[in-house]
Amino acid sequence: MKRQPRPSLIETLHPLQRRGFMKLLGVALAIPGVPLAVRHAARALALGEARAEDLGTPPINFIEINLRDQWDFGQVFVAPGLATHANLKRGDSGRMCSMYYAPEQLTHIAERRVFLTPLSLPLQPHLDTIAMIETCDLGIGEIHGHEASNPQRSPGRSGVSGPGRGDMGANEPVPYVPGNQLHYSSTPTPAALHNHWIKQVDPGVRNGIAFKGISREHTAYHYGAGLPGSELDRKQTVAALHASFPDTVEDYNVVPTPEQAQALIKVLDGADSRYLQRHQYAAQAEAQHAANLGELAPLLYQGEPKLISLPLTPEEVAYWQAGVPDQVGNPPGMKCNIWEQCAYAFKLLQGGQCRTVALEFDYIDWHDSRPQSIMDVLTLQTVHPLTRLIESLKLAGMYDNTVIAIYTLDGGRAPAGVSSGGEGKSGLILAGGKIQGGYYGDVGVAGDDGDGHVYSYSSPDPATGAPLGATTDNSGRLAGAYVWRTVMKSLGVPDALAGSFPDVQVAPMDWMLRA
Repeated sequence: MKRQPRPSLIETLHPLQRRGFMKLLGVALAIPGVPLAVRHAARALALGEARAEDLGTPPINFIEINLRDQWDFGQVFVAPGLATHANLKRGDSGRMCSMYYAPEQLTHIAERRVFLTPLSLPLQPHLDTIAMIETCDLGIGEIHGHEASNPQRSPGRSGVSGPGRGDMGANEPVPYVPGNQLHYSSTPTPAALHNHWIKQVDPGVRNGIAFKGISREHTAYHYGAGLPGSELDRKQTVAALHASFPDTVEDYNVVPTPEQAQALIKVLDGADSRYLQRHQYAAQAEAQHAANLGELAPLLYQGEPKLISLPLTPEEVAYWQAGVPDQVGNPPGMKCNIWEQCAYAFKLLQGGQCRTVALEFDYIDWHDSRPQSIMDVLTLQTVHPLTRLIESLKLAGMYDNTVIAIYTLDGGRAPAGVSSGGEGKSGLILAGGKIQGGYYGDVGVAGDDGDGHVYSYSSPDPATGAPLGATTDNSGRLAGAYVWRTVMKSLGVPDALAGSFPDVQVAPMDWMLRA
């Protein structure tokens, strides 16, 4: 007689109890000390092995930050070629280098090829999971590169329509204005594809958010390429964002009955050696499992239900705002500082409100000379919000399952004091538990030019990450398709889906990802 499979523990609970039980199980297994083997075994015992294998690893949260108006990361991580150049001519005009810290003021982390300025030192504890590339593809906007699309976010985008190439701005609440050109593409932007994919993994998840925090008519296009469930909810104001997520009471105990508490203990205690051996996990995982049970016990009851409220408390404002310069932008269109946007992104993810959050921010559209005051502001507006996002996600046990992508949408900037989008750098920062930290590629000095220098640009080799040969023009940049595929892989999007679009037929840069 054929033996019938044993029902999973979730099947033994009343349907009304299952959602709460699964939420607590997810929280428990997200604690950093729980070995991967135990996580897989516990999920298998709770859900049944077939369903657990289908689900794979837990879904990844995504925070996409889009910076407009020629943002410059040059004093966040200083390019090695500039940091080590013996006679760098610094200044805010002509071809002088607008990086204002001398070699003796920089902190060098050799194994990451990272040079930090005094302003970017708060990032140092997290450098193992922060990656920067400054030699990505440049923008193609008619006005010194300004565009709402960006080749890293939608490879193949252009002003040419055609079969399978949709209008990228069709769902945006802004007109087509200079800086928001009419672009078409077949490749969905990252937050849109993540929003689509996360709903395949968890059909009950709430739709993702795009907060339109830029102060002028400029925007960032979020394009779903026609995929079901890909389009984000666009929010134009803080008031609209708050209204979409009213206060709720969340019971983090989620074990109101002895049956649920007993089921959770069985799941965690049931990750036995047979399962671990069958899936070839390390032997020490079983020994660690017993110790982890004691650490997880307090999760069974955490006290009274908690209020989930999106508006920031005075204590949260003090934490997120400290040391971050305010948005200047276009005063009639002022919306939300970058520190506040990042605080909302964290609270939305932490509260389980959604898993996809896209932000948009501009400081000021600064042309001609680039004084230290501007460069310092861009550095502080990058460093402090990113550091606090990382710190908060780590404290919440969420960092390993979150990816942060910071894109500079507009044109490019040479290190030269006078540079307005038609040359130079196009920056990208990736952070999260899946990211292999470091500075990839290089920007250096190829010779003298008037009052400053001729600058050189070396992209990372897509296959190895090593810097390629230097160029002094706009050639040899890292194609956006490589960046896009790498971000998709970090988010857990299957290769079959990510590779189904015609303009991204390349391999991910695996050297930029952690196992």
